[in-house]
Amino acid sequence: MIVTNKVLLDQAKRNNYAVPAFNVDNLESVLGVLNAQAITKKPVIIQTIPRTLKYGGIATYPALIKALYKGDADLSIHLDHGGDIDIVKACIDSGFTSVMIDGSMLDFDKNVLLTKEVVNIAHKKGISVEAELGTIGGKEETEGQIRYTEVDEAVKFVELTGTDSLAIGVGTAHGVYKGVPHIAVDRIREIASAVDIPLVLHGASGLSDEVIRDCIDAGISKINFATQLRQAFTEGLKAGLEDKNSTYDPKTYLPFAIKAVEDAAIKIIRLCQKD
Repeated sequence: MIVTNKVLLDQAKRNNYAVPAFNVDNLESVLGVLNAQAITKKPVIIQTIPRTLKYGGIATYPALIKALYKGDADLSIHLDHGGDIDIVKACIDSGFTSVMIDGSMLDFDKNVLLTKEVVNIAHKKGISVEAELGTIGGKEETEGQIRYTEVDEAVKFVELTGTDSLAIGVGTAHGVYKGVPHIAVDRIREIASAVDIPLVLHGASGLSDEVIRDCIDAGISKINFATQLRQAFTEGLKAGLEDKNSTYDPKTYLPFAIKAVEDAAIKIIRLCQKD
């Protein structure tokens, strides 16, 4: 079934595994993820960022996913890093089943107010909400503003906002890592012990399998993968263009990209979820 993130993540938290959340950009990446789900029979989240929605149209992605989904396992359609009320409302109206509001660059009180407003809007429509406290490196990074999530602030934030899940800052970054990342697994464990909602890890592309498993064991219930899928897509596309260099029909070389995304997604799903 197509469900909310809350349905998927509450179950993951109870059973100590993580649901992978795949950022998609186009038809081919959606097909690759859904093919992987058909093979593994495991729940996944398909999500998009505002920049992708601007590129392809907000209503396009949920319609595309719903048209291709065959019910192999539960699925959620999620807005990743929503920045304001307007895009949250537009995604809810367009068929997303979960939304993220990212007020992490605001001060604590303003983040609480923004998140609480989104929770009130979304919950009235049966939509679940992810929020963020602390900051994730990479594309969000502003010099001097990267900070880990504090345990006491996480407890207070969850109580004040009623958010369904919380993305925390523990040393991960979006994009490609420069050097070896150092993830505060102990901080994950401390926050997981202090709050009763699922925790989310952003910026997992490039982390070792061992670190990802450690994060799950510490209490992470949702893990985001974007760069890893985009890298797979691009390498698959390059291989397809080389193999089919005498044709101009995208349907001959794009399947290479679909298969590359599928293979990457299968590996990630099996890493995050126990058989």
